[in-house]
Amino acid sequence: MAFPQEPLGTRVEFQIGGTWTDVTEHALLRDIIRHTRGRSGEGQAVDPASCALTLRSPDGLYNPRNPGSPYYGLIGKNTPMKLSVAAGGQRLWLPEGQVVARAETPSATALNISGSIDVRIDIQLRRQPGQVVELCGKYLLTGNQRSWAMLINADEKLAFRRSVDGTNVVEYVSSAAIPFPLSGRIALRSTWNAADGVYTHYTAPSMAGPWTQLGTASATGSTTGTFASTAPVQVGDIQILGFQPPDGAIHAFQLRSGIGGTAVADVDFTAQTAGATGFTDTTGRVWTLLNGAEISSRRTVFVGEYSDWPLKADRAGRLVTVEGEGAGILRRLNQGKKALQSTLRRRIPTATGLVAYWPMEEGANATSVYSPIEGVQPFTPRAFDFAADDTLGGSAPLPVLQPNASFMAQVPAMAEGSWQVELVYRLDQMPAAETTMLELRTTGTARRIQVRIVAGPQLVLEGFDANSVSVFAVLTVPSVFTGAWNRLQIHATQSGGNVTYRVRYLVIDGSGFSVSHTMAAVPGRVVDVRSSFGPGLEGMGIGHLSVFSGDSTAYNFADHGFNRETAGARLTRLGTEEGLPIRVIGAAADTAEMGPQRPGTLLELLDECEAADGGVLVEDRERPGLVYRTRTSLYNQQPKLVLSYGQRGLAEAEPIDDDSNLRNDVTVQRDGGSTGRAELTEGRLSVEDPPVGVGRYDDSTTLNLYSDSQTEPMANWLLHLGTVDEARYPVITLLLHRAPELIPTVLDLVEGDLIRLTDLPAWMPPGPVDLIVQGLSEEIGVRTWAVSLVCAPGSPWRVAVADDSTLAVAGTEWSTLAAGVTASATTLSVATASGPLWVFETAFDIRVGGEVMTVTGISGASSPQTFTVTRSVNGISKAHASGAAVELVIPAHVAL
Repeated sequence: MAFPQEPLGTRVEFQIGGTWTDVTEHALLRDIIRHTRGRSGEGQAVDPASCALTLRSPDGLYNPRNPGSPYYGLIGKNTPMKLSVAAGGQRLWLPEGQVVARAETPSATALNISGSIDVRIDIQLRRQPGQVVELCGKYLLTGNQRSWAMLINADEKLAFRRSVDGTNVVEYVSSAAIPFPLSGRIALRSTWNAADGVYTHYTAPSMAGPWTQLGTASATGSTTGTFASTAPVQVGDIQILGFQPPDGAIHAFQLRSGIGGTAVADVDFTAQTAGATGFTDTTGRVWTLLNGAEISSRRTVFVGEYSDWPLKADRAGRLVTVEGEGAGILRRLNQGKKALQSTLRRRIPTATGLVAYWPMEEGANATSVYSPIEGVQPFTPRAFDFAADDTLGGSAPLPVLQPNASFMAQVPAMAEGSWQVELVYRLDQMPAAETTMLELRTTGTARRIQVRIVAGPQLVLEGFDANSVSVFAVLTVPSVFTGAWNRLQIHATQSGGNVTYRVRYLVIDGSGFSVSHTMAAVPGRVVDVRSSFGPGLEGMGIGHLSVFSGDSTAYNFADHGFNRETAGARLTRLGTEEGLPIRVIGAAADTAEMGPQRPGTLLELLDECEAADGGVLVEDRERPGLVYRTRTSLYNQQPKLVLSYGQRGLAEAEPIDDDSNLRNDVTVQRDGGSTGRAELTEGRLSVEDPPVGVGRYDDSTTLNLYSDSQTEPMANWLLHLGTVDEARYPVITLLLHRAPELIPTVLDLVEGDLIRLTDLPAWMPPGPVDLIVQGLSEEIGVRTWAVSLVCAPGSPWRVAVADDSTLAVAGTEWSTLAAGVTASATTLSVATASGPLWVFETAFDIRVGGEVMTVTGISGASSPQTFTVTRSVNGISKAHASGAAVELVIPAHVAL
């Protein structure tokens, strides 16, 4: 392909007044546009993405403080900015959030298929878990013109809807989730068989197949034909259906009459002319693009915020410029210093039915307890030792009761009916004498309700009428009432003329118990919550008192700070809570289990997730947001880009052999828990002093992990990453203006992808070399486009896979040549000093003195064994002396 030029080349846009505005005509493209993102070096923290840009500012057009500019008041600090290039193949592009952006062809007799139907679509969309996403359909709500529609449901399963009368709809959802690849591109297919009414779903790498059934087919169903509607066939957002519009690219679409039958609509969007607004497909269907949908090869390179507007002018004042820089969202997140509040403090105020709430997270010198809920008055307790207990995962420090402690919290007026009062507490042991723990006052039949601990010990819930006469009393033996943080709930649930009064206690992150009493009564409303805590309760921690209208589950999971939540799930939840789009690449369920989420800045909490799992958290280059690449998604990748050392466009790929990332003694501390340690005690990179090893390179880190059992495996994994015994290639520079054929692949690279260097010259370490992309910097000009990929070794991410012909081969330690060999010998005598002998099941590669050989057979039941080998696999051919080490080229490392 040719190097892209304007108008199909570089485009610079600002979001001015809420609309993306093309400002390319004012961008000085003769000056290089410099863009960076990701890590600037192996082991470094991710830096905010940046994009330096110079703009001509005629008549002060881009002066935010120029009232004569049409952009006055519309640009300024943190103006959204986008840099894109037109490169790579065309496809149907559907802009983010653009409702009813679609390709459409009018209804026709051939498109109303009465028999078996086969719908196929090739997509590359942003995944939107939790949302129902529209894909395509002949489906119009207006006038009940429903035929069929294909959707991705909220669980990322494929759904196919069909109507036999235009009004009523049957939907069949795949039993398995769609296996989205890391690239995001996948072809989806749904069929309905008129002979037996069975629906079946399929997936494929592209429209070319091969197709793999997705889950199980439906049971035999209706064989009545699909309704012949007047609706057009729409690809993209389906008109007025109301679900989430698709965000990204669609490569192709087919509608077939019969399963595998004749195509009645067949459009390859990649074959259309960029910029076309209409075209005819191979079946003669005329397609029109609507509402922002476009045929485009354009790829977004950078999205950020243009925050600096420094003005310059030449001496004559004829050329006024703005030499500013856009920055990714991490810049703004880095500036935030305010810690997010505890998970309980964040969750409870958003709960439905909340009437009153007092967190009790005040500082040590506080004298009163405030409420974050408008209209709820603070209260002044007695003998509360504030901020004395910091052991509840879902809370900031809470008060501890001193002798003769008491409080009274007034509840604002609320509707009469069912209610719930809840708080958290920690009581180490039961009091010896009868003690009142909590008391409520209401306007109901039970005007005063007490929770008491009495001899036994037993927990009593008792209600008294306006004359202080007991109207009910229930008791239980509280077996798990003490020794841990618990939640105490008191409920009054109305059902007709009856009320069920219930006391319930739950061990946080554990079991619980409840006891109740039902009687003819009215619940009224809660007037206040109070207690004069009796003897034996001093030392009890208490907090997060709330009153709800009706029942609430607001405390669930937030009470323990989402303890044992996976890193991927926490990233997604935090993004949702903070309105920050965070896309997870890989399976969130396979990420590390974490400990409680304690107060911290948003970026600190996100960094905790990245560190606990060991993946890569970077900025999204296509929208303001973040992308997390899970650790497991980095394992055993196929190279996204293969580069021959001598090929056109490869400008820099020089090896460095240093100790900058060497760590052979690693300690991992669990936050609030124990430690695990791993050290390399033998070999070239061991802690032994030279010349046996390299000496000690120690490191330690504290991680927010769920269990102490995670620390030692993580320490061993970090040791594995820190003792890679090979040269590093910190930067790979590509000149895309000299090798435009590389542009589509390079544009699709994301941090964490694997690239491979092959055909290395004789003066370099033997290849091939696998590298993990950590970040990049690029320089874009009118006729210049250079991309420098920041890389780390990829070999440690090659991990063992059971029953794999290559990745399941396990070597044996301390094997050496029992006798020297010539450069042409095809058999080796291999001695194993300790451990099991070598076993041959399939061919595998070994390395001896830098030469790679393929083992094609092994004989001998004792050491030394005889290896039959193919020599010089990596181009190295030489003699080897007795005692030379024999090791696997691809050892079966166990993944974390």
